[in-house]
Amino acid sequence: MDSTLKSLRGINYIDLTESDSCINREGDLNDLLSLCYYHNSNMLLLSEKNLSSDFFNLRSGLAGAALQKFANYQAKVAILLPSNAEQSQRFKELMFEMSRSNHFRFYENREDAEIWLTT
Repeated sequence: MDSTLKSLRGINYIDLTESDSCINREGDLNDLLSLCYYHNSNMLLLSEKNLSSDFFNLRSGLAGAALQKFANYQAKVAILLPSNAEQSQRFKELMFEMSRSNHFRFYENREDAEIWLTT
């Protein structure tokens, strides 16, 4: 996976927002966690383009698997998702629940995402 290691306030995080890498299946989640291990950072910044349509389709189970896997491995993941992005009502409910955890949050802008990742 193509990624960039960035630092804010002395804390490293992995930025995939400029990458064409996409989470298409559960195996891709393992690749992300391997990337975290390789860079010695448990923080990831993703964008909408890094997520396949299956991620937004709750029947696929991909979003739930991601939430569970990132929580199990203590990864902190921020996803840049514009407010006008099309999502189902059920996905919006899941986003609300995910955002209550310390592992997974959705943000409209990079600055807020980076602040949450590095605090």
